[in-house]
Amino acid sequence: MTIIIDTDPGIDDAIAILYALNHPDQEITALTTVAGNIGLSVTTRNAGRICALAQVKTPVHAGAAAPLGKEANPELGIHGNDGLGGVVFPEPLAPPTSEDAVGAMAAILLAHPPQTVDLFCLGPLTNLALLLDRSPEAASRICKVIAMGGAVNEPGNVGPKAEFNIAHDPHAAAAVFAAGLPFTLIPLDATRQLRADKTYIKALRDTGATPAIASAELIDAYFAATNGAESRPLHDPCVPLLAQHPELFTLQDRNLSVDLETGALVAGDHTVKVAMGVNAEGARAALLQGLSC
Repeated sequence: MTIIIDTDPGIDDAIAILYALNHPDQEITALTTVAGNIGLSVTTRNAGRICALAQVKTPVHAGAAAPLGKEANPELGIHGNDGLGGVVFPEPLAPPTSEDAVGAMAAILLAHPPQTVDLFCLGPLTNLALLLDRSPEAASRICKVIAMGGAVNEPGNVGPKAEFNIAHDPHAAAAVFAAGLPFTLIPLDATRQLRADKTYIKALRDTGATPAIASAELIDAYFAATNGAESRPLHDPCVPLLAQHPELFTLQDRNLSVDLETGALVAGDHTVKVAMGVNAEGARAALLQGLSC
């Protein structure tokens, strides 16, 4: 499968990207970046650093520096000032390209046959909303979109019902929901079921593989941002895992909209395929194998 990863790395973004870059069945043709967990210059640099650690020359394209219609509100408490929890990564092998994220998305989609390029969205949906506005013909050629975001029955993580990615740019999310794309959402309801503990960190390190060891260090950094937690959720890795192992996820059609004030998901008119559960043991095993192959 040919894939564009749209991302705001981010600790769990980094683990997801390392898995995808390392997986032989996932051809990552570009990383596009968006401001979210931290500012755009840092997320863009981090995308390049992740590629450098994976020893690939995947092009990085900088995208939206701010949400549509509201101020940015980065999450520094968990991800740290560098976005990667202070974990040491090499510097990018090359600077980001001069082509912006939306232009790069459109060019890739138009250069491939229709419905042959997937989009993995690990952050706010700003770049995708801009693509829908600027190049609807290119957007119509997307095979499928898999996005991490939202909370259906679970409490939110930035409000009673709001999750960070959707709440950071609710206007973008609303535009994407309304677009009728082949769209699958993985909310906190599923991602909180996929958790890593100290035993899993050791298993990653014991593989001796660079992506797995880096992921162990990133999860350790996650623990450093908590008080006494026994495990940490692996939100964004659910996206490439669902693409590779859909049998591990429980999918339902839900009619949803986005509350533009709070970013919460509410009952609405747009039918969205939603992952409401995951076989956590199977997903952990698949992630371990993908990071160490």
